[in-house]
Amino acid sequence: MDSQIILSLLATSGVVTILLFVIRGLLDQLPDVIAAWRRVKKAYRADASPADEGRDVEGSGADMREQ
Repeated sequence: MDSQIILSLLATSGVVTILLFVIRGLLDQLPDVIAAWRRVKKAYRADASPADEGRDVEGSGADMREQ
């Protein structure tokens, strides 16, 4: 019975150790993932902004000429 308790404690501590190791690995990667996401958003906005800005500039210029 005593060996059963000891084996259970060792197994539990092993599982907890592995979970902590995995969580630490994920948290270590999180800043890189966030930085990559920001680069993607920035690139997407850079690709989309010239067309949008051109429409806004043309639209506002036409509105000013009409007034």
